[in-house]
Amino acid sequence: MKLRKSVTATGFLAAAILLPPSAAYAQQVPALEANRLPTEALISPNEIWLDGKEAHGINLANEWKTNPDKPRKGADGSVKYLFGATLPTLVCTPLEICAVRLQPGEIVNDVHAGDTARWRITPATSGTGATSTTHVVVKPTDAGLTTSLFISTDRRTYTIKLASTQKEWIPLLSFDYPDDVQREWAAYRDAQQNFTNATTLPSGQSLLNLNFDFRISGDRPSWVPQRVYTDGSKTYIQFPNANLPEAPALVALGKGGVFKAPPTEMINYRVIGDRYIIDQVVDRVALITGVGRQQTRVIIERGR
Repeated sequence: MKLRKSVTATGFLAAAILLPPSAAYAQQVPALEANRLPTEALISPNEIWLDGKEAHGINLANEWKTNPDKPRKGADGSVKYLFGATLPTLVCTPLEICAVRLQPGEIVNDVHAGDTARWRITPATSGTGATSTTHVVVKPTDAGLTTSLFISTDRRTYTIKLASTQKEWIPLLSFDYPDDVQREWAAYRDAQQNFTNATTLPSGQSLLNLNFDFRISGDRPSWVPQRVYTDGSKTYIQFPNANLPEAPALVALGKGGVFKAPPTEMINYRVIGDRYIIDQVVDRVALITGVGRQQTRVIIERGR
């Protein structure tokens, strides 16, 4: 057994008995344990009781977070979640960049992360003007981390789970938006309405169901019809406007342009706005005003 002299913290010499290494270590362990600083848990072990309403709220949130609705692959390689269907997860890895792409034109108001010490969150943009798109860039400092990311914009709020692994990662996370689908259907309906308006006369008649194969000849007075057409049961003669200087008479014509009946025996028609409406499909008719050499005659013939 050997003695070893040492100087204490107060400056006095003290003697210690040198023991074999294993025995000396055994003697020191209790002292080391005694001098070790106490460790504190990062999360308090204290628990609280949730009442029925609060527990039901937790269950609803868990149903949303664990909803099995899976993402799909976007045309640009992004992982696309249906917005609002479930809790999306962005998987990242150290030394690689992940990003969350928002809707074009969407502006970020605030970004919050549960762990800002070990996750770096920065903005990036692409495009200009109405097509400008914001990307939220995410980079973890280590693997084995999980936290949540909250993004508020001028259109909606996002809650995203962040997880870091040793090497697996999702470069780009994006979303399918239900309001995009609604806008597409609205645009479709507008296009259909515009097509209907483009193929519909002010009277509400569809041009697709009308026959305009009529020839107009003879004199060319200021009131010469703009168009003549039939829907298969009626004939419509449309004038430039509803205020005619002199309403022409309508008579039927025979072959060679001769009158089929005396001028006093006119074809029945009614006037609605700027149109004469005849309750039959005519072949050859004439619109006439005046008498003798002052007579004006416009001939209308249906094509064959």
